[in-house]
Formats: sequence, structure tokens, C-alpha cells
Amino acid sequence: MMLDEMRAFVLLAETGSIQRVAERLPLTQPAVTRQIQRLEQHLGATLLDRRVKPPRLTPAGLAALERCRAILAAVQDLKDGAGETAEPEGSLRLGIGVLHAFAEADFTALLRDLRQRWPRLSLRLTGGLAHTLLADLDRGRLDAAVVLLQESAAPYPGRVVGQEKLVVVGARGLALPRRPSLADLAACDWVVSPRESCDVRPALEALFAREGLELRISAEVHDLAIQQSLIRSGFGLGVLPARRSAPFTARDELRRIDLPGFRFDFAISVVRAPHLGRLDRAVDHLEEELRQRLAPSVVPMAQALAVSK
Repeated sequence: MMLDEMRAFVLLAETGSIQRVAERLPLTQPAVTRQIQRLEQHLGATLLDRRVKPPRLTPAGLAALERCRAILAAVQDLKDGAGETAEPEGSLRLGIGVLHAFAEADFTALLRDLRQRWPRLSLRLTGGLAHTLLADLDRGRLDAAVVLLQESAAPYPGRVVGQEKLVVVGARGLALPRRPSLADLAACDWVVSPRESCDVRPALEALFAREGLELRISAEVHDLAIQQSLIRSGFGLGVLPARRSAPFTARDELRRIDLPGFRFDFAISVVRAPHLGRLDRAVDHLEEELRQRLAPSVVPMAQALAVSK
């Protein structure tokens, strides 16, 4: 691209002196002269009228000056944007695979903070299950994703920032033995999330299927608040994040139920595509904020299994 030659030519047009250009770069005066000559040869045009002292720009030189300035500015912008300290801007394609219980409030506030911190950053959000979002990352359709991964998936991709523990709950007055069997629980109705938006439901159904039992669904509800309300009213059993159900179990509005063979402890992991440039800072901030907000629930073993990008 002959950037050095263009830079010397622009400086010459601005200062009007080979000597001043040589001092600015710094180069010898003959070296500056050779750069201007190389640029003329490359463009196949005479840029300077050397019949006058000091030389003046020819019409071709005036046209070339405008374009050289634009090219140099674009290259500088590219360098600024590619640097690790560059301010994030443009579109961040972010996949959200965390439980909607978390995304509903805490995650929304976190995204709002990102936009306030970097106003030139726009967010393109995609929801989905972990395996779908990770596949989209591999295909280059996403820049980063926050996903829930079961403990059996360790070592985890990305960086683990916290853990989500899920528990089975029902209404306090539900007629169930103290230690119910799978058959007892299969006889109950269940309030669950739609299959396409839930990482837990397929595993729960598989647990029942291994014993030749079926999950009897009374309601499919995506909204967590409605799920809680239905479960508390006795509409059916459900699976909720422990930290969300704790206030209701403390007030005896919900009963925690031990389900044989059921243990769903999910790692919350931030996974990103390589070479994000200026967007890396935004993902770094997202990752650190998630880690701080989830600090009480971070499990040391999960942290030890985290795989750096």
C-alpha cells in the first residue's frame, strides 16, 4: 500500500519543505525525495511541479492528496480498533443460554450497564440452549455466549463465572411421602418450561424414562414468576433455581423435594469466539460482572475446571 510514501507525500503537502518532512519522520532529505518519487512511479502520475521553488502540487497531486489522507486515516482507525485497549463499538452478537430466571432481572441490568459504559456498542441477543449457541459460535454466527453446562460436561469450554443449582419443589401441603420414589413423583403433575427453551427438561424426562415412567405435564410456562405461582398453588411440581426458591421455602410456601437420581448443578460459562478485537473488552467486562454478581454461588471445583479461552 506504500503507506510510508503516502505519509511523506501528505507531510510534504502540509509543510511545503522536504527538510521539515525529513525532520518529522525522521529521515534524510534524499530518502524523503526517493519516497515521493516511488509514489509517483507507483501511481503513474506526476504529483509535484518541480519547475517552481518550492515545488507545488499538480492537479494529479491535489487529487492524490485527498485520497492519501483518507487511506492513512482509515489505516489508523483500523489500528485503533484492533488494539486491546480500543473502545468497544459496533455490534456484539451475544447468545444467552442461562436460565430465564437469571436473565430476567440480573442479566438485563448487566446488559444495560454495558450499553451505558460504551454507547457505541449495540447488542444483538440470541436465546437458546447451550449446544445450539456453542454450535453458532463455531460457525461464526455469534461473538460470545453465556451458557449453562451440566457438571458432566467438565472440563467446560470458556470461563466459568458461577454456578446455578436447581431443586425440585412443590406446594407445602402436597400429599407426598417424606422421601418419595420416582413412581410417587411420576403420579404428580409437573409445571415445566417449554422443551425448546430448557436445558433441564430433557434430562428430567430421561430420568423418568429410564424407569419406564413418564413426566406428567400440567403446564408449560416460560415465565419464572408464573411457574412459582402455579407450583405454590398446588398446580404441580417444578424445578427452580435454588436461590430463587429459597425465600419461598423459608416462608413455608414451597417444599423442597428430594428426587432420587436428580442432581442438576450447572456451571455458568462465558464462551467467546477468537479474535474479537475491540469487542474483547466488552466481553471481559460482561464476564467480570457476572463473576461478581454470582460470587456467593461460585464453587471452587467449578473454578478449577474452568478452561481459559
